[in-house]
Amino acid sequence: MKEFQTAKMDGRTRTMTIILVLFLLLFPFISFFFEPRRTVISIFSLVIMYGVILISYGFVPKKITITESQILIKNLYGKIRINLNEIYSISKVKKTGFNLRTFGVGGLFGYFGYFNGKDIWYVTNIHKKIKITLKSGKVYMLSPENPDDFSNEIQTRKSSATS
Repeated sequence: MKEFQTAKMDGRTRTMTIILVLFLLLFPFISFFFEPRRTVISIFSLVIMYGVILISYGFVPKKITITESQILIKNLYGKIRINLNEIYSISKVKKTGFNLRTFGVGGLFGYFGYFNGKDIWYVTNIHKKIKITLKSGKVYMLSPENPDDFSNEIQTRKSSATS
């Protein structure tokens, strides 16, 4: 079993996170001073915006573990499992072009959820993305701190499992 740290946020993600967190933290308090006062709306916005921060933070992968047969992505909500024998290909992605967020978090602490229709992302640094394509066609995008070591470890485990 080998553990990999999730990549630190890249500059764009860090900037977006700081701006969004400041807005989400400060706007509910500022809304209490609007005229005419709408206390219920201010409290509701406080709960919603703080909830967005907490829920988004929960999706951040804390670590990625490669066991003999699986990749485990651990976040506050549990473990996501990818079986090594289901992996068709693994590649490092340099391109940071346009990606369509279908359902998920797009910039607050990273990029988590469904992108480009069916791709599942757990990315904190868009410059250190690893694309894992399964035999079923499902695609996972991860961002370990050392993408090359991560990719090599998976290749080693896959080749030793088939031998």
